[in-house]
Amino acid sequence: MKITIVQRCLICKQSTSTSICQYCIDDLILFDLQRYQHNLMYSPKVSLGLAKVDFPSVMALADYQWPISKLLTGLKFSKNVPNAHALATIFVKHCLNSIPNLPQLIIPMPLHKNRYLNRKFNQSIELAKHICKLSQLDMDTSIISRCKSTQAQTDLSAAQRRKNLHNAFEVDEVSKLRLKSLNHVALFDDVITTGTTMNCAYLCLRKHNPNLKIDVWSICLTLVH
Repeated sequence: MKITIVQRCLICKQSTSTSICQYCIDDLILFDLQRYQHNLMYSPKVSLGLAKVDFPSVMALADYQWPISKLLTGLKFSKNVPNAHALATIFVKHCLNSIPNLPQLIIPMPLHKNRYLNRKFNQSIELAKHICKLSQLDMDTSIISRCKSTQAQTDLSAAQRRKNLHNAFEVDEVSKLRLKSLNHVALFDDVITTGTTMNCAYLCLRKHNPNLKIDVWSICLTLVH
């Protein structure tokens, strides 16, 4: 006998057997990844917003707008872990299920130790954890670390963000050897705005393995033009 667990939809709060009901799923406005060959850099809007980055491809679920934005803020600031599972489920189905070559592992964006001790939570790790579980991918949180404590990026211009993040990431000696053994990874963050943080992490990895294929993944893009 199959038992159906009834819960409340994280968006509309109606009874459902899944984290987000099918009505709310159908209402989501997601990027047309098939149109852009799973690389949103082929979208003029995205390539303009990320004009100063070095990474050649980016894949994301949607623009930073309600209700996905609400789920992300609930995860980040209220530690609503069910939101991570719900978002990861949509990400895997919409972004990953039709990709022929998945990476060897996912590297979530790290926080500086001071910020992590203060917040005691990294939403990018939480999301990546659920994505990995659903897609049978590995996750590695030790390869790259944030060695520089920077001020919050939110109110900074693109130029200020680049200066703020100069030499913000590092790869230790053990991880350098690990990187050299890899040929394909995905860098993951919850939201990409100017792409500065992601680009700094991307360049740090490329420095230690120039031949490494690095996919850039995110739940949302909130581009500043």
